[in-house]
Amino acid sequence: MIPFIHESAASAREIYARSWAFITLNKILVIFLIMKVLAFNASPRKEKGVSEIIMNLFLEGAAEGGAEIESHHIVDLDIKGCLGCFSCWTKTPGRCVHRDDMDWIIPKFLDADIIYLGTPIYNYNIIHYLQRMTERMLPTALPYMEESEGTTRHPERHERKVQQMVLAAVAGFPDTENFNQAKALFPNAINIFLPSAQILQDSEGSKYVSYFTDAVKEAGRQMASQGEVDEAVKNKLVVNFSPEMKKRIREQANKFFKARVQGT
Repeated sequence: MIPFIHESAASAREIYARSWAFITLNKILVIFLIMKVLAFNASPRKEKGVSEIIMNLFLEGAAEGGAEIESHHIVDLDIKGCLGCFSCWTKTPGRCVHRDDMDWIIPKFLDADIIYLGTPIYNYNIIHYLQRMTERMLPTALPYMEESEGTTRHPERHERKVQQMVLAAVAGFPDTENFNQAKALFPNAINIFLPSAQILQDSEGSKYVSYFTDAVKEAGRQMASQGEVDEAVKNKLVVNFSPEMKKRIREQANKFFKARVQGT
């Protein structure tokens, strides 16, 4: 019995050592590989909106982490709506009938290491510009159905590299429940959520959420340099206002729009 125990202990130590070496090697590879970040801002306000501020903070951090970054405003892109014809599955497998900017977006999307999607929340959902782009990703899937983790899905057409997705959403209401639908659409994404996003364009308000903006930049740096985001940073990427703050935000918003409606 004693030799058996010693042998098992030795085997356990060997397995642990190999696992540690594998994890260490992966971290080293992440450090030396240049991460490609592909970012899309779906806001029609483009540079004037809060989505742009948050995206730029993340990309600034990613650049500091050594990443190669590329960003686009979806509203400026030529992306036609999906027709639901399934030609990309049957007649021309992997190729849509439309010839537009998705012809270059899909290859870049597949090649990126980090996908950043920024969107305002309109009527409790992501904006239609982003929805249209994601619908046009259908050619990257095969038409067949398979079970994956208890859910029916379409298998990938291409062998995909390990990618990480960031979903950055902003809303006018002060409640985090506004992001529930967006979270459901991108369940595996790292969430960056800012309710009452107008606070970021106010000098005093921006100070109140400075921990959030610092965390957004740090998240970009960490994802680019180490391939993951620390839990301490993740916990700061979703802003939760106190009941008192929510009340104050509602009062200020009502005062602002009452003045606008009355033309004062």
